[in-house]
Order: sequence, then structure tokens, then C-alpha cells
Amino acid sequence: MNNNIDDMHNMNTKRKRMLRKKAQLEMIGLMMIVIIVIVGLLIFLVYKLTTPTQNVQKRYIDKEIATNMLITLTNTHVKECHDRRLSELIVDCVKSYSAMCGDQTPCEVANKTIFTILNNTLVEWDISFNLSIKRTDITFSNLGCGPHAKAKERGFEIIPLNPGYVEMILDICGK
Repeated sequence: MNNNIDDMHNMNTKRKRMLRKKAQLEMIGLMMIVIIVIVGLLIFLVYKLTTPTQNVQKRYIDKEIATNMLITLTNTHVKECHDRRLSELIVDCVKSYSAMCGDQTPCEVANKTIFTILNNTLVEWDISFNLSIKRTDITFSNLGCGPHAKAKERGFEIIPLNPGYVEMILDICGK
């Protein structure tokens, strides 16, 4: 009987050791999970802290400025050229019409008018921008806002031609 008790005691000891080993393995597994979660959180925090946040309100305002500026430009009446709209002068410029505005061509008057309006608005407001009118040589840029600028909001205006169209693009660049 004593031998039987010793056998049971040995079995209990073996079971306790096996349970201890299982508990140790579970603890190691839990530690691995905790370490993985902590590393994941650290990667997330580093990414979040190093990525610049985009201010939605600023982006919206820049987009509105670009769109409204182009609408204003195309609908501006130019007194130096028989009170014609700027969009009409741009069309004449693209089609190479020789209709003169005093002693200047439509391209020269359009260029001068756009320059004046941009200087009195966007340049005065210290806004970085790039304006280009496709199919013409008219391009304006301010404060280093070029084709390779990263954060920019774009506005565009289409001026119909027959056939085709002229596209005015105004990029407002973030600082």
C-alpha cells in the first residue's frame, strides 16, 4: 500500500510538472502576443507622428480659391479690348486671330490682365500658386509652386472652342 501511495505521489508530481510546463508555454505565448501588439502600436504611432496631417478646412479653402479665381478670370470684362470677356481673348489667342485691342494682340492683353489680377489677389495674399492655360504660352507661378509641388489643390475651367477646348488650371500649393 505504501508503494501504491508513492506511485500516486510520483504521478501527481509528474502531472504538476506537466501542468507547470503547459503554464510556462502559455505564459510565453501570451508574452509573444503582448510584444507583437506593442510593436504594432509603436509602428502605428511612429507613422502617425511622422505623417503630416492634412487640414481639411485648409484644403477646402484652397480648392474654393482656385475654382472661384478661375471663374472670375474667365468672366472678367477687359476694357482695353472693347469690354470683351477674358475667356474670349484667350480663345482669340489660341486661334491666332489678329483682331487687335488697341495696339496690342489679344494674347498680350490677356497676359497683362491675368498678371494684374493675380498680383492684386493671390500674390498680395501670399498664396503659393501655379496657373497655366493649355494651348497658350500663358503661365504664372508664385512662391515656388510648380509641377513638382506636393500638397496642392487644383481648380480648372474649360473654355470651349470649335472644335476642342482650352483648359485653364490653377494649382494652390500648401506651405
